[in-house]
Amino acid sequence: MKNTIFLLLFVFGLFACDDDNTIFDPSVEGLEIKFTPVAGGAMMHYNLPNDSDIFAMNLRYRNWQGLEILKTCGYSGDSVLLDGFTRSQETIPVQISFVNNHNEESESREYQFSTLDSAPWSFFDDLVVRSSWNGFQVIYKSPSVVTGMVHVFYLGTNPLTQQEDTILMKSFPITQRGDTLSFIQKQERSSNTVIIRTEDFQGYRVRQEIYPDIDAFRAEQWPMTAENFNDYGLSKESRIAMTGVAYLFDGELKGLERLIASAYEDPLQRTGTEVYGTYLAGPHAYEKPIILDLREQKTPAWLRLYCLYPLRANHAVSPATWGDVWIGSYEDKVPCKLSVYGNKESSNPNSEEWVYLGGLNQDPRREAVLDRWSYLTTRLDLAPEDVNELATKDPIYVDVELPPVDDTYRYLKVIVHDTFDSSKESGINYNQQEYFTLHELEVYVKKN
Repeated sequence: MKNTIFLLLFVFGLFACDDDNTIFDPSVEGLEIKFTPVAGGAMMHYNLPNDSDIFAMNLRYRNWQGLEILKTCGYSGDSVLLDGFTRSQETIPVQISFVNNHNEESESREYQFSTLDSAPWSFFDDLVVRSSWNGFQVIYKSPSVVTGMVHVFYLGTNPLTQQEDTILMKSFPITQRGDTLSFIQKQERSSNTVIIRTEDFQGYRVRQEIYPDIDAFRAEQWPMTAENFNDYGLSKESRIAMTGVAYLFDGELKGLERLIASAYEDPLQRTGTEVYGTYLAGPHAYEKPIILDLREQKTPAWLRLYCLYPLRANHAVSPATWGDVWIGSYEDKVPCKLSVYGNKESSNPNSEEWVYLGGLNQDPRREAVLDRWSYLTTRLDLAPEDVNELATKDPIYVDVELPPVDDTYRYLKVIVHDTFDSSKESGINYNQQEYFTLHELEVYVKKN
Protein backbone atom coordinates (compact mmCIF):
# COMPACT_ATOMS: atom_id res chain seq x y z
CA MET A 1 0.00 0.00 0.00
CA LYS A 2 2.86 2.36 0.91
CA ASN A 3 4.62 1.63 -2.37
CA THR A 4 1.44 2.37 -4.31
CA ILE A 5 1.10 5.81 -2.63
CA PHE A 6 4.75 6.72 -3.30
CA LEU A 7 4.34 5.68 -6.95
CA LEU A 8 1.28 7.89 -7.38
CA LEU A 9 3.09 10.88 -5.78
CA PHE A 10 6.06 10.29 -8.09
CA VAL A 11 3.82 10.26 -11.16
CA PHE A 12 2.00 13.43 -10.08
CA GLY A 13 5.36 15.06 -9.44
CA LEU A 14 6.46 14.28 -12.97
CA PHE A 15 3.33 15.92 -14.40
CA ALA A 16 3.85 18.95 -12.14
CA CYS A 17 7.44 19.35 -13.31
CA ASP A 18 6.30 19.05 -16.86
CA ASP A 19 3.76 21.86 -16.29
CA ASP A 20 6.43 24.15 -14.73
CA ASN A 21 8.65 23.73 -17.77
CA THR A 22 5.87 24.73 -20.13
CA ILE A 23 7.23 27.54 -22.31
CA PHE A 24 5.01 30.38 -23.48
CA ASP A 25 5.48 30.43 -27.27
CA PRO A 26 3.59 33.38 -28.84
CA SER A 27 3.45 34.38 -32.47
CA VAL A 28 5.97 37.13 -33.34
CA GLU A 29 4.39 38.03 -36.65
CA GLY A 30 4.33 41.81 -36.93
CA LEU A 31 7.06 42.37 -34.30
CA GLU A 32 9.12 45.46 -35.13
CA ILE A 33 12.13 46.57 -33.06
CA LYS A 34 14.51 49.44 -33.81
CA PHE A 35 17.30 50.93 -31.67
CA THR A 36 18.45 54.55 -31.78
CA PRO A 37 21.64 55.49 -29.88
CA VAL A 38 21.18 58.34 -27.39
CA ALA A 39 23.34 59.89 -24.69
CA GLY A 40 23.98 57.25 -22.04
CA GLY A 41 22.05 54.46 -23.74
CA ALA A 42 19.65 53.70 -26.57
CA MET A 43 16.00 54.29 -27.29
CA MET A 44 14.22 51.13 -28.38
CA HIS A 45 11.15 51.73 -30.56
CA TYR A 46 8.86 48.76 -30.92
CA ASN A 47 5.61 47.46 -32.33
CA LEU A 48 4.35 44.32 -30.58
CA PRO A 49 2.81 41.38 -32.45
CA ASN A 50 -0.97 41.25 -32.73
CA ASP A 51 -1.21 38.38 -30.26
CA SER A 52 -3.79 38.60 -27.47
CA ASP A 53 -1.72 36.18 -25.36
CA ILE A 54 1.12 38.69 -25.03
CA PHE A 55 0.83 40.79 -21.89
CA ALA A 56 4.29 42.40 -21.73
CA MET A 57 7.82 42.29 -23.10
CA ASN A 58 10.93 41.84 -20.93
CA LEU A 59 14.34 43.27 -21.87
CA ARG A 60 17.50 42.12 -20.06
CA TYR A 61 20.96 43.62 -20.54
CA ARG A 62 24.01 44.61 -18.47
CA ASN A 63 24.91 48.25 -17.81
CA TRP A 64 28.40 49.76 -17.77
CA GLN A 65 29.07 48.30 -14.31
CA GLY A 66 28.08 44.80 -15.38
CA LEU A 67 24.84 44.82 -13.38
CA GLU A 68 21.86 43.05 -14.97
CA ILE A 69 19.03 45.43 -15.81
CA LEU A 70 15.42 44.36 -16.42
CA LYS A 71 13.08 46.67 -18.35
CA THR A 72 9.42 45.85 -19.00
CA CYS A 73 7.12 47.40 -21.59
CA GLY A 74 3.82 46.62 -23.24
CA TYR A 75 1.05 47.73 -25.58
CA SER A 76 0.53 50.99 -23.66
CA GLY A 77 3.69 52.46 -25.21
CA ASP A 78 5.90 52.24 -28.26
CA SER A 79 9.39 52.97 -26.90
CA VAL A 80 11.61 52.29 -23.90
CA LEU A 81 14.97 53.78 -22.85
CA LEU A 82 17.85 51.37 -22.28
CA ASP A 83 20.07 53.48 -20.06
CA GLY A 84 22.90 52.96 -17.59
CA PHE A 85 25.96 53.56 -19.82
CA THR A 86 28.75 56.14 -19.73
CA ARG A 87 30.89 55.73 -22.87
CA SER A 88 29.67 55.14 -26.42
CA GLN A 89 29.59 51.39 -27.11
CA GLU A 90 28.76 49.10 -30.03
CA THR A 91 26.92 45.75 -30.20
CA ILE A 92 25.62 45.58 -26.64
CA PRO A 93 23.49 42.40 -26.34
CA VAL A 94 19.93 42.59 -25.04
CA GLN A 95 17.70 39.57 -24.44
CA ILE A 96 14.03 40.14 -25.33
CA SER A 97 11.21 37.81 -24.26
CA PHE A 98 7.41 37.94 -23.98
CA VAL A 99 5.20 37.38 -20.94
CA ASN A 100 1.54 36.35 -20.80
CA ASN A 101 -1.02 37.21 -18.15
CA HIS A 102 -0.07 34.06 -16.20
CA ASN A 103 3.46 35.46 -15.87
CA GLU A 104 4.78 32.74 -18.14
CA GLU A 105 7.80 33.87 -20.16
CA SER A 106 8.78 32.89 -23.67
CA GLU A 107 12.22 32.00 -24.87
CA SER A 108 14.39 35.09 -25.33
CA ARG A 109 15.70 36.48 -28.59
CA GLU A 110 19.00 38.37 -28.69
CA TYR A 111 19.33 41.78 -30.27
CA GLN A 112 22.15 44.32 -30.17
CA PHE A 113 22.22 48.08 -29.72
CA SER A 114 24.74 50.92 -29.57
CA THR A 115 24.99 53.95 -27.28
CA LEU A 116 26.39 57.48 -27.28
CA ASP A 117 28.52 59.05 -24.57
CA SER A 118 26.45 59.93 -21.52
CA ALA A 119 26.04 63.49 -20.27
CA PRO A 120 28.45 62.92 -17.31
CA TRP A 121 31.08 61.80 -19.85
CA SER A 122 30.45 64.18 -22.75
CA PHE A 123 30.13 67.06 -20.25
CA PHE A 124 33.86 67.58 -20.75
CA ASP A 125 33.76 67.67 -24.56
CA ASP A 126 32.66 71.32 -24.79
CA LEU A 127 33.76 72.34 -21.28
CA VAL A 128 35.70 75.60 -20.84
CA VAL A 129 37.42 76.46 -17.57
CA ARG A 130 38.81 79.96 -17.71
CA SER A 131 39.99 82.82 -15.57
CA SER A 132 37.54 85.16 -13.93
CA TRP A 133 37.95 88.05 -11.55
CA ASN A 134 38.80 86.70 -8.08
CA GLY A 135 38.13 83.14 -9.20
CA PHE A 136 37.25 81.18 -12.31
CA GLN A 137 34.41 80.34 -14.67
CA VAL A 138 33.02 76.99 -15.84
CA ILE A 139 31.14 77.05 -19.15
CA TYR A 140 29.48 73.94 -20.52
CA LYS A 141 27.00 72.66 -23.07
CA SER A 142 25.09 69.39 -22.78
CA PRO A 143 23.40 66.76 -24.97
CA SER A 144 19.65 66.54 -25.45
CA VAL A 145 19.33 63.72 -22.88
CA VAL A 146 20.89 64.81 -19.62
CA THR A 147 21.58 62.89 -16.44
CA GLY A 148 24.16 63.06 -13.71
CA MET A 149 25.84 65.45 -11.30
CA VAL A 150 28.88 67.72 -11.47
CA HIS A 151 31.19 68.59 -8.58
CA VAL A 152 33.55 71.58 -8.93
CA PHE A 153 36.63 71.74 -6.68
CA TYR A 154 39.79 73.79 -6.52
CA LEU A 155 43.10 73.04 -4.85
CA GLY A 156 43.22 75.16 -1.70
CA THR A 157 43.88 75.07 2.02
CA ASN A 158 41.67 72.97 4.27
CA PRO A 159 40.51 75.36 7.05
CA LEU A 160 40.45 72.51 9.60
CA THR A 161 43.83 70.91 8.91
CA GLN A 162 45.58 73.90 7.30
CA GLN A 163 46.85 71.42 4.71
CA GLU A 164 46.50 71.56 0.95
CA ASP A 165 43.24 69.90 -0.04
CA THR A 166 40.48 69.89 -2.67
CA ILE A 167 37.85 72.48 -1.71
CA LEU A 168 34.33 71.87 -2.99
CA MET A 169 32.84 74.97 -4.61
CA LYS A 170 29.54 73.64 -5.91
CA SER A 171 27.59 70.50 -6.83
CA PHE A 172 24.80 70.70 -9.40
CA PRO A 173 22.83 68.54 -11.85
CA ILE A 174 23.70 68.84 -15.52
CA THR A 175 21.05 71.00 -17.17
CA GLN A 176 19.75 70.59 -20.70
CA ARG A 177 20.75 74.00 -22.01
CA GLY A 178 24.19 74.18 -20.43
CA ASP A 179 25.30 77.07 -18.28
CA THR A 180 27.98 79.61 -17.42
CA LEU A 181 28.99 79.47 -13.76
CA SER A 182 31.25 81.97 -12.00
CA PHE A 183 33.09 81.03 -8.82
CA ILE A 184 34.56 83.68 -6.51
CA GLN A 185 37.03 82.32 -4.00
CA LYS A 186 37.44 83.46 -0.41
CA GLN A 187 40.96 82.03 -0.30
CA GLU A 188 43.26 84.41 -2.13
CA ARG A 189 45.45 82.63 -4.65
CA SER A 190 47.33 83.96 -7.65
CA SER A 191 46.41 80.92 -9.75
CA ASN A 192 44.12 77.93 -9.40
CA THR A 193 44.06 74.23 -10.04
CA VAL A 194 40.44 73.36 -10.82
CA ILE A 195 39.14 69.80 -10.50
CA ILE A 196 35.84 68.82 -12.10
CA ARG A 197 34.24 65.46 -11.39
CA THR A 198 31.05 63.95 -12.77
CA GLU A 199 28.95 61.08 -11.48
CA ASP A 200 25.73 59.33 -12.46
CA PHE A 201 22.55 59.53 -10.42
CA GLN A 202 23.48 56.28 -8.67
CA GLY A 203 26.47 58.05 -7.14
CA TYR A 204 29.15 56.30 -9.23
CA ARG A 205 32.03 58.43 -10.46
CA VAL A 206 32.09 58.71 -14.25
CA ARG A 207 34.97 61.03 -15.11
CA GLN A 208 37.37 63.55 -13.59
CA GLU A 209 39.58 66.16 -15.24
CA ILE A 210 42.14 68.58 -13.76
CA TYR A 211 42.72 72.11 -15.09
CA PRO A 212 45.96 73.58 -13.70
CA ASP A 213 47.34 77.13 -13.76
CA ILE A 214 44.08 79.06 -14.09
CA ASP A 215 44.98 82.69 -13.33
CA ALA A 216 42.79 83.87 -10.43
CA PHE A 217 42.95 87.54 -11.51
CA ARG A 218 42.77 88.97 -8.01
CA ALA A 219 41.46 92.55 -8.08
CA GLU A 220 41.83 95.60 -5.90
CA GLN A 221 40.37 99.09 -5.86
CA TRP A 222 42.58 101.61 -7.60
CA PRO A 223 42.72 105.09 -5.98
CA MET A 224 41.21 107.79 -8.18
CA THR A 225 40.65 111.51 -7.66
CA ALA A 226 38.99 114.34 -9.55
CA GLU A 227 42.40 115.14 -11.07
CA ASN A 228 42.32 111.78 -12.85
CA PHE A 229 38.90 112.50 -14.39
CA ASN A 230 38.16 114.57 -17.49
CA ASP A 231 34.59 115.03 -18.75
CA TYR A 232 35.41 118.02 -20.94
CA GLY A 233 33.14 120.39 -19.06
CA LEU A 234 30.03 118.19 -18.76
CA SER A 235 29.92 118.42 -14.95
CA LYS A 236 27.33 120.71 -13.36
CA GLU A 237 29.39 122.24 -10.57
CA SER A 238 27.61 123.89 -7.65
CA ARG A 239 28.73 124.65 -4.11
CA ILE A 240 25.12 125.22 -3.02
CA ALA A 241 23.73 122.01 -4.49
CA MET A 242 26.95 120.12 -3.74
CA THR A 243 27.30 118.73 -7.25
CA GLY A 244 30.52 118.18 -9.15
CA VAL A 245 33.37 115.84 -10.07
CA ALA A 246 34.78 115.84 -6.53
CA TYR A 247 31.73 113.95 -5.27
CA LEU A 248 32.50 111.04 -7.57
CA PHE A 249 35.57 110.19 -5.51
CA ASP A 250 34.77 111.37 -1.97
CA GLY A 251 34.08 107.86 -0.61
CA GLU A 252 30.46 108.60 0.38
CA LEU A 253 28.37 105.87 -1.24
CA LYS A 254 24.73 106.35 -0.20
CA GLY A 255 23.62 110.01 -0.04
CA LEU A 256 24.60 111.16 3.42
CA GLU A 257 24.84 114.87 2.52
CA ARG A 258 21.35 114.85 1.04
CA LEU A 259 19.85 113.14 4.11
CA ILE A 260 21.52 115.61 6.47
CA ALA A 261 20.45 118.60 4.36
CA SER A 262 16.83 117.43 4.14
CA ALA A 263 16.64 116.96 7.91
CA TYR A 264 18.21 120.36 8.53
CA GLU A 265 16.04 122.30 6.06
CA ASP A 266 12.75 120.57 6.91
CA PRO A 267 13.21 118.53 10.11
CA LEU A 268 9.56 117.43 10.33
CA GLN A 269 8.45 116.68 6.77
CA ARG A 270 11.78 116.57 4.92
CA THR A 271 9.81 117.38 1.79
CA GLY A 272 12.79 118.47 -0.25
CA THR A 273 16.27 119.88 -0.59
CA GLU A 274 18.42 121.09 -3.46
CA VAL A 275 21.51 119.42 -1.93
CA TYR A 276 22.70 116.18 -3.59
CA GLY A 277 26.39 115.60 -2.90
CA THR A 278 26.68 113.86 -6.25
CA TYR A 279 27.90 114.12 -9.84
CA LEU A 280 25.59 115.51 -12.53
CA ALA A 281 26.56 115.76 -16.23
CA GLY A 282 24.86 117.60 -19.08
CA PRO A 283 23.12 118.90 -21.00
CA HIS A 284 23.39 116.51 -23.96
CA ALA A 285 25.83 114.27 -22.12
CA TYR A 286 24.91 111.12 -24.03
CA GLU A 287 27.62 109.84 -26.39
CA LYS A 288 30.19 112.26 -24.92
CA PRO A 289 33.59 110.87 -23.82
CA ILE A 290 34.82 110.81 -20.23
CA ILE A 291 38.49 109.96 -19.72
CA LEU A 292 39.92 108.22 -16.63
CA ASP A 293 43.70 108.38 -16.17
CA LEU A 294 45.02 105.38 -14.20
CA ARG A 295 48.43 107.09 -14.10
CA GLU A 296 50.23 103.86 -15.07
CA GLN A 297 49.66 100.74 -17.12
CA LYS A 298 47.10 98.54 -15.33
CA THR A 299 44.78 95.68 -16.21
CA PRO A 300 41.28 97.11 -15.56
CA ALA A 301 38.88 94.73 -13.78
CA TRP A 302 35.60 96.63 -13.47
CA LEU A 303 34.01 100.00 -12.90
CA ARG A 304 31.60 100.25 -9.98
CA LEU A 305 28.79 102.80 -10.38
CA TYR A 306 26.70 103.97 -7.42
CA CYS A 307 23.40 105.78 -7.14
CA LEU A 308 21.59 107.50 -4.25
CA TYR A 309 19.86 105.46 -1.60
CA PRO A 310 16.14 106.36 -1.48
CA LEU A 311 15.38 109.31 0.75
CA ARG A 312 12.10 110.93 1.69
CA ALA A 313 13.21 114.31 0.40
CA ASN A 314 11.58 115.21 -2.91
CA HIS A 315 13.88 115.78 -5.84
CA ALA A 316 14.51 119.39 -6.72
CA VAL A 317 12.37 121.50 -9.02
CA SER A 318 12.75 125.15 -10.07
CA PRO A 319 13.70 127.61 -8.67
CA ALA A 320 16.04 125.35 -6.63
CA THR A 321 19.59 124.93 -7.92
CA TRP A 322 19.48 122.50 -10.88
CA GLY A 323 15.73 122.21 -10.34
CA ASP A 324 15.27 122.67 -14.07
CA VAL A 325 17.50 119.59 -14.53
CA TRP A 326 16.11 117.21 -11.93
CA ILE A 327 12.50 118.36 -12.56
CA GLY A 328 11.52 116.29 -9.53
CA SER A 329 12.93 113.06 -10.97
CA TYR A 330 16.18 111.26 -10.22
CA GLU A 331 15.86 107.72 -11.61
CA ASP A 332 15.74 108.82 -15.26
CA LYS A 333 19.20 110.37 -14.96
CA VAL A 334 20.79 107.04 -13.93
CA PRO A 335 22.77 105.36 -16.77
CA CYS A 336 21.43 102.09 -18.16
CA LYS A 337 23.68 101.78 -21.22
CA LEU A 338 27.35 102.70 -21.42
CA SER A 339 30.61 101.52 -23.00
CA VAL A 340 34.16 101.32 -21.67
CA TYR A 341 37.28 101.51 -23.83
CA GLY A 342 40.99 101.24 -23.07
CA ASN A 343 44.04 103.01 -24.49
CA LYS A 344 47.65 102.25 -23.65
CA GLU A 345 49.22 105.60 -24.48
CA SER A 346 46.80 108.33 -25.52
CA SER A 347 44.09 110.20 -23.61
CA ASN A 348 42.82 111.78 -26.84
CA PRO A 349 39.16 110.68 -27.06
CA ASN A 350 39.41 110.73 -30.87
CA SER A 351 42.48 108.48 -31.02
CA GLU A 352 42.17 105.37 -33.19
CA GLU A 353 43.90 103.26 -30.53
CA TRP A 354 40.89 102.83 -28.23
CA VAL A 355 39.94 99.18 -27.61
CA TYR A 356 36.42 98.22 -26.55
CA LEU A 357 36.53 96.44 -23.18
CA GLY A 358 32.95 96.05 -22.01
CA GLY A 359 29.77 97.86 -21.06
CA LEU A 360 26.45 98.06 -19.31
CA ASN A 361 23.29 97.27 -21.26
CA GLN A 362 19.99 97.25 -19.36
CA ASP A 363 16.45 97.83 -20.58
CA PRO A 364 15.52 101.51 -20.08
CA ARG A 365 11.75 101.00 -20.31
CA ARG A 366 9.39 101.55 -17.41
CA GLU A 367 8.05 97.99 -17.76
CA ALA A 368 11.49 96.60 -16.83
CA VAL A 369 11.93 98.65 -13.66
CA LEU A 370 12.32 95.59 -11.41
CA ASP A 371 15.39 94.50 -13.40
CA ARG A 372 17.24 97.81 -13.03
CA TRP A 373 20.49 97.88 -11.12
CA SER A 374 19.17 101.11 -9.54
CA TYR A 375 15.72 99.73 -8.69
CA LEU A 376 16.08 100.30 -4.92
CA THR A 377 16.52 104.03 -5.42
CA THR A 378 12.80 104.18 -6.29
CA ARG A 379 11.71 102.39 -3.10
CA LEU A 380 10.72 105.26 -0.82
CA ASP A 381 9.32 102.74 1.67
CA LEU A 382 12.93 101.76 2.35
CA ALA A 383 14.08 105.32 3.05
CA PRO A 384 16.03 105.52 6.34
CA GLU A 385 14.75 107.64 9.19
CA ASP A 386 18.12 109.12 10.12
CA VAL A 387 21.87 108.96 9.64
CA ASN A 388 22.25 105.97 11.95
CA GLU A 389 19.77 103.91 9.95
CA LEU A 390 21.39 104.95 6.68
CA ALA A 391 24.70 103.61 7.99
CA THR A 392 23.15 100.13 8.27
CA LYS A 393 22.05 100.08 4.62
CA ASP A 394 24.04 98.54 1.80
CA PRO A 395 24.89 100.94 -1.04
CA ILE A 396 23.24 100.54 -4.46
CA TYR A 397 25.75 99.84 -7.22
CA VAL A 398 26.48 97.90 -10.39
CA ASP A 399 29.80 96.50 -11.61
CA VAL A 400 30.66 97.00 -15.25
CA GLU A 401 32.96 94.01 -15.53
CA LEU A 402 35.79 93.96 -18.06
CA PRO A 403 37.47 90.86 -19.55
CA PRO A 404 40.03 89.00 -17.38
CA VAL A 405 42.97 89.24 -19.75
CA ASP A 406 46.46 90.55 -19.12
CA ASP A 407 46.21 93.52 -21.49
CA THR A 408 47.15 96.74 -19.72
CA TYR A 409 45.94 100.31 -20.29
CA ARG A 410 46.68 103.67 -18.79
CA TYR A 411 43.49 105.42 -19.96
CA LEU A 412 39.86 104.40 -19.88
CA LYS A 413 37.12 106.08 -21.90
CA VAL A 414 33.52 105.90 -20.70
CA ILE A 415 30.58 106.84 -22.94
CA VAL A 416 27.02 106.92 -21.58
CA HIS A 417 24.48 106.02 -24.25
CA ASP A 418 21.19 106.16 -22.37
CA THR A 419 19.49 106.47 -18.99
CA PHE A 420 16.44 104.71 -17.55
CA ASP A 421 12.96 105.96 -18.35
CA SER A 422 10.86 107.24 -15.49
CA SER A 423 8.82 104.49 -13.85
CA LYS A 424 5.90 106.88 -13.32
CA GLU A 425 2.65 105.97 -15.07
CA SER A 426 2.48 109.39 -16.74
CA GLY A 427 5.23 108.37 -19.15
CA ILE A 428 6.57 111.95 -19.17
CA ASN A 429 10.16 112.33 -20.33
CA TYR A 430 11.84 114.27 -17.53
CA ASN A 431 15.23 114.06 -19.21
CA GLN A 432 14.81 115.55 -22.64
CA GLN A 433 18.20 117.25 -22.45
CA GLU A 434 20.07 113.97 -21.82
CA TYR A 435 21.62 114.52 -18.41
CA PHE A 436 23.05 111.67 -16.37
CA THR A 437 24.17 111.31 -12.76
CA LEU A 438 26.52 109.06 -10.77
CA HIS A 439 26.77 109.18 -7.02
CA GLU A 440 30.19 107.54 -6.81
CA LEU A 441 32.65 105.96 -9.23
CA GLU A 442 35.23 103.33 -8.28
CA VAL A 443 37.86 101.67 -10.47
CA TYR A 444 39.18 98.16 -9.81
CA VAL A 445 42.31 96.69 -11.38
CA LYS A 446 44.27 93.46 -11.29
CA LYS A 447 46.67 93.12 -8.38
CA ASN A 448 50.34 93.05 -9.28
